[in-house]
Amino acid sequence: MSQTIDLPPIQVESTLRDQVREQFASLVQLMAVANPQPWMGLDITMPQFKVMLFLWHTPRTRVSVLADMLGIHLSNVSGILDRLVEAGFVYREDDADDRRLVVSQLTPKGEAILAHLYDSRAALVAERLTHLSEEELHALHHGLQALLNRW
Repeated sequence: MSQTIDLPPIQVESTLRDQVREQFASLVQLMAVANPQPWMGLDITMPQFKVMLFLWHTPRTRVSVLADMLGIHLSNVSGILDRLVEAGFVYREDDADDRRLVVSQLTPKGEAILAHLYDSRAALVAERLTHLSEEELHALHHGLQALLNRW
């Protein structure tokens, strides 16, 4: 006679959460390595990329904010920004609230590079979605919507 052990609901939920977290981490990892080609043509350093990514999500950012967010010295951020400005990816302008301060923002060229990287990943996901059944798509849609609603 087999005996089943009923786990308390919290343990079951925790195990399920762990499984979903692991699945999501695996998916992110697969997406990161599936097509490295769009990344290979980038002629920027990782710190430069981080600054660009931050500016993409937080336009018109002060240098001090960038330094704090990246955990690096102000002079290092200034050097990174100088190179990004020279490459045409970023521009600087006076802060409208305090003309003593300068804010940085992506140029259309900088935005286009990041959009291209995003679009290449989005195309990869779109292609993979074509292999799912309608039932699987509904389940995925429901799960992703629940996650997005609590983000």
